[in-house]
Amino acid sequence: MESCSSKRRAVAIPDRMRPWPPRRARWSRAAPGLQYLFSMKRKLAKGAFILSMAGLLAICAVAARPLLLPHAASEPSAASQPAGMPPAAAVGMPHYLASAPMARVRGILEPWRVGIQAGHWKISELPDEQHRLRGDTGAQWKGLTEVAVNLEIAARVQKQLQSAGVTVDLLPATVPAGYDADAFVAIHADDGGGTNESGWKIASPWRSSVASRKLRDAIALSYGSASGLPEDRYGVSYNMLGYYAFAWTRYGHAVAPTTPSAIIETGFLTSPTDRQLIVDDPERAARGISMGILAFLGELSRLPLEALAPISYPPMEVAADNAALYYFPDSSERIRGRLPAGTRVRIMDEANGWAQLVVWGNFRLFGWMSNSSLKPLEAGSEVMGYAPGRRLTATPLF
Repeated sequence: MESCSSKRRAVAIPDRMRPWPPRRARWSRAAPGLQYLFSMKRKLAKGAFILSMAGLLAICAVAARPLLLPHAASEPSAASQPAGMPPAAAVGMPHYLASAPMARVRGILEPWRVGIQAGHWKISELPDEQHRLRGDTGAQWKGLTEVAVNLEIAARVQKQLQSAGVTVDLLPATVPAGYDADAFVAIHADDGGGTNESGWKIASPWRSSVASRKLRDAIALSYGSASGLPEDRYGVSYNMLGYYAFAWTRYGHAVAPTTPSAIIETGFLTSPTDRQLIVDDPERAARGISMGILAFLGELSRLPLEALAPISYPPMEVAADNAALYYFPDSSERIRGRLPAGTRVRIMDEANGWAQLVVWGNFRLFGWMSNSSLKPLEAGSEVMGYAPGRRLTATPLF
């Protein structure tokens, strides 16, 4: 007879009653996920030093990178042109006229900075380089001066922006040399010269940066809505586009080339309708401007730094005889004039197969023309004063 011990029957033991395995076995069997995490932790700890040193070297490389001045960089081929840029065959390869900032501090570590200029204020104190402008005291209407209207609106814009946390410089006619800010807006009022003209208008500089155009458009949208006045669509003048405060190539006392800039004519002093806003209700007029600036600053934080650099295009010439020059890039719009074939022009902007241009030697004649009516200058042709800057090689801005 076999003993009971030799015939002991195997009994299944529930998992919950099994004894715990040794620590090493318990680690290898029960927690493969934890093993992976702890191994990754050790690897990351070893790699942290490598990553930190690589980051430090990258920062040093950027800081030590030489400033790329216009005309100094090499000219890449057309094949290196970023996708989405205007085709070279249409309006020529665009160029930067100035280097973009290497970093953005304001709006991140510091408050945004905005310059609000009250047009014609203290204009007699302009520096000697602008002495010829000292007599331009602005519009008047029955004892009411444009300076007083501009200053009242500008001061209210300053207060409204400051309440939103923006640093604001209220500027007179004299602009600090190389004024650097996140936006510059010159506030003016118009003179209809005894006519019944009414409305507002806004412009950015010749050879605007992408940021300047966005500032212009943001204020146009908000001011048009807040003011209730019509837009003087055909009233933008050469003097607005070539405003002296934008002329950083001519004057030292002008905005920096990378400062987004715009000039607005808030209304006509000679219009009873416009005076109800700009004279009787300057708070509302100011709100239309400040809301546009704040909207722009919100967009500026998402733009690449290259958007601050002004852009230029090579000169071209009119290909078709009697080519139509329009006020806006639309063939159904009003025609501003017609140009003969061979007329040399400067391209200022490009949009959807249209080029904004100014006639070389006659800056008062400008508008939009279809790209099909333009062609590059013939080989060997030279235009006085034209020198290409740095090719656009960064993220497309259009």
